[in-house]
Amino acid sequence: MNRYFRRSVLKMHEFGTGRHILQRLNELNCTQWLSCDELSELQRKKLINLVEYAYQYVPYYQRTFRDIGFEPGDLKEDLSCLRKLPILTKAIIRDNFENMQTTEAVRRKQLSLMSTSGSTGQPLIFMQDRDYRDAVTADIQRHIEWAGCELGDLQALIWGVGFKQTRWKKMRTNLIDSIWNRFQINAFTMTEETMDEFAKEVIQRKPKTLFGYATSIYRFAQFIRTNRYKDISFNGIFSSAELLLPPVRQFIEETFRCKIFNRYGTLELGGVACECEAHDGMHVSAENNYVEIIDHQRSCNPGEVGDIIVTNLNNLGMPFIRYSIGDDGAWYGDSPCSCGRQLPRLKSLEGRIVDTFQTADGRIVWSGFAGAAFRCLAHPSIRQFQVVQKSLDKIVVRLVKSGEVPESIQEQITDAIQYTFGQSISVEYEFPDEIPPLPSGKHQYAISEIGKSK
Repeated sequence: MNRYFRRSVLKMHEFGTGRHILQRLNELNCTQWLSCDELSELQRKKLINLVEYAYQYVPYYQRTFRDIGFEPGDLKEDLSCLRKLPILTKAIIRDNFENMQTTEAVRRKQLSLMSTSGSTGQPLIFMQDRDYRDAVTADIQRHIEWAGCELGDLQALIWGVGFKQTRWKKMRTNLIDSIWNRFQINAFTMTEETMDEFAKEVIQRKPKTLFGYATSIYRFAQFIRTNRYKDISFNGIFSSAELLLPPVRQFIEETFRCKIFNRYGTLELGGVACECEAHDGMHVSAENNYVEIIDHQRSCNPGEVGDIIVTNLNNLGMPFIRYSIGDDGAWYGDSPCSCGRQLPRLKSLEGRIVDTFQTADGRIVWSGFAGAAFRCLAHPSIRQFQVVQKSLDKIVVRLVKSGEVPESIQEQITDAIQYTFGQSISVEYEFPDEIPPLPSGKHQYAISEIGKSK
């Protein structure tokens, strides 16, 4: 199908759902070429609008602003006043879930429930409004266009598919894939057979891009090399949701004879940053997110690693203002990117660390299944979790409790693990007072001890 037809299909989809993705995409394709001053002014206006809205409609922020003596008008004079606001954490969001949602009746009706994958060991349930969803989808498409692809070009995905999907859920997923002209393999349960089918479909249909998790793309690249498939290449590959290590990048790029576009984002914030065609740092999606990098409340200088703090500028339904993702990063500096875009750039990123899991019947399971499958892990009684594969027939789930964990929650976790790994796998629970971080200070939420020396 030609691109004009695809765009017509998307317009029909928007008309039927009330969404405005194409409009947001057109806007982003214009604003990415603004000057630094113009981008700063755009951010300033959106930030002031967000804070004023939160002050008027969101009980949590009404109370917080009042307690610290903060007035939204302060930002009109100096954006640095934003630093007066406390850092927002997952624990705060969980404790104030209802009070963090808008009381505006019209927007409240647009809210939909979402759950993060818990890639820092701390899963989160949150609400998103329609404007946020449109902006997130448009930003993904903008990044794909940085690889020289156009709206409607065929895409291949290595992505997580929900467990025990209903027939309606499967039909909806297939419809959305058809609308966006894409096909996918389930990263949670990759087998030799499913990778073979996926590889053959890639060869036959020749998608322009491959989008997926770093470890899952790496596993697929290993399969391609081992089985000596030919004629598999793309305009670009987009790696997301995990830290992309240099050896992994090199292996994937050599296997598929194209460049990787490293993309950084979270479900609760959307796309935060992505490499452009110059592959020289990651451009922040400044139109959608206001990013700070701090070290004990002090703004970091270029090249200096600090905590990444993000304010999403679109989700008025449940505002995230000065939200701590749990990752570290550093600004690139003032030197312009050769692509011509003046969106600020991240130079380095120290993010989520994951292992891949294995099943007794030879399947590879992306460890992100832990958070994605266990929406129940966002239960208020669970402060943090860690899933450890001890062997092919044993998995240990560690839960740091905040109160008593209902037995039904453990049953849901066990059910999800046995659905993925087989009914014979043993699931044991531990309840430590804390889960110690790695030497880097990061928390690894999914660990496989198979093949590792103790």
